[in-house]
Amino acid sequence: MPRACRDFLLLLLGAALYTAAAPPFDFSLAGWFALTPVFLVASERSAPTAFVAGLIYGFLFCIGIAYWVYFAVVAFFPFGVPLSLFSTALAYLFFIASYCGLATAGAALLWHRAPALLRAIGIPALWVSAEFARSSLFSGFSWELLGYTQYRHLPLIQIADLTGVYGLSFLMAMCGYVTAEALRPVMASRFSGLPSHFPWRASLSLVGLLIVTVAYGSFRIRQYASAEGSPLTVALIEHTVPPNQRWNRAHSVQVLGEYLALTQQTLAGQAPDLIVWPEFAVDFYLAHEPEIRKQIGSVLGEIHAPLLLGAPRLDRTRETMRYYNSAYLVAPSGDILADYDKQQLLPFAEYRPFGLSALLPHSAESPSEFSPGVRATVFPFPPAPFGAVICYEVTYPTLTRQLTRAGAQFLVNISNDAWLTAAGKAAGAQHFSMAVLRAVENRRPLVRLAASGESGFIAASGQIQQRTAFAEDVLLGQVVPHTEQTVYTHYGDWFATCCVGLAGVSLGSLGWRSRSTRS
Repeated sequence: MPRACRDFLLLLLGAALYTAAAPPFDFSLAGWFALTPVFLVASERSAPTAFVAGLIYGFLFCIGIAYWVYFAVVAFFPFGVPLSLFSTALAYLFFIASYCGLATAGAALLWHRAPALLRAIGIPALWVSAEFARSSLFSGFSWELLGYTQYRHLPLIQIADLTGVYGLSFLMAMCGYVTAEALRPVMASRFSGLPSHFPWRASLSLVGLLIVTVAYGSFRIRQYASAEGSPLTVALIEHTVPPNQRWNRAHSVQVLGEYLALTQQTLAGQAPDLIVWPEFAVDFYLAHEPEIRKQIGSVLGEIHAPLLLGAPRLDRTRETMRYYNSAYLVAPSGDILADYDKQQLLPFAEYRPFGLSALLPHSAESPSEFSPGVRATVFPFPPAPFGAVICYEVTYPTLTRQLTRAGAQFLVNISNDAWLTAAGKAAGAQHFSMAVLRAVENRRPLVRLAASGESGFIAASGQIQQRTAFAEDVLLGQVVPHTEQTVYTHYGDWFATCCVGLAGVSLGSLGWRSRSTRS
């Protein structure tokens, strides 16, 4: 078989393993070997060729995991099929695959010129550095990093309160490297004749790290199983509104009536502490709609509970009009207690990146250009203050960390996943999986409500207590507020930053070793 064909098949295998590990398949074991094929290719290629290989690998697993992006583009933008395909491919390459290419090129340099133990640490650090870069640079896109594939394994994910999701990615990348190193004799004997030995030291280091990780996780699980606290009852009102009906006044009045009726009928006789409606549950600018607030208050007053809901916000001055995608906390009286403006907006759908032309029409009656919020809001809720993130903001750990540091004792994620789930349930399941790690990082229970997606209750340990998908109903659950401040809450992405430094030192040492050899 030609070497190029063999390499492509290896990259295809790696992408298939990554895809199988992620939701909705959830074959998480595959994720531990998803990087092995691309590392095998890097071990035999030059850095420029390895960059191309990593680019192809990233593009392939994007097709497997985020295929729904194409259908979202078709559903919500006025593009034809060719332009939709092109823009989807461009997004794959720019936001994800390019970083995979850089990590693979660096891995090739280390593989050819660094000693085995340095490779075992430096190559996983390079992968984590690439994940951190793609999550942080430009608008950032941290969707389904490698570590997220383990969200169902409680003993493993507890390490996130120390390292964030990047600690899991490091362990999995290290496993991928060790497996690739162990398989090199097979590759060498059949294809290239390269000498190789079994990586005993790297393997033992990996086993040691896994033992420590699981031991720590087991301790933390037992700690939270015995934790005591006063639970709060939260009611999630799940109702799906077609996106193409948004901003139609008559339809908006009808939708509000449906939400109110569903809330009133299903919560009769219940005593929730908090009611939650999803992102953009209504299209009204609540601060400018006293009659709408009065309607909402008439229902909330019967239940004696406040409501958190998603709705737009308008900030009007003499010179400008700014629009925000917001969350409001409404008192049983109908008064607005506090609001939060979404900080991490969706490129092109909610704002124009880099000053590009608008893709959707924009007006006061149907805004498509939103301004980012500038603050994290901790909602004043007497039983326990809480924080909210909107839609895919839950994939950004810095936002939930801000809320926790500001005093939030539990977290709420409201979303409308209709733009994600146009092609099926995969994106909704992936969205939910990432919310699990936000709960663990900060040791805060997290409530997630997604119209046209997956909703549920996640404990501070990451245990999924309730989970529903695409339901039209009311989901009642309990949360136990927490006040612990974790290492991650205090220091943020220190581990990922250390990996960036370690990757830089590893690559920099190659130049030092080269000069030492020449001298």
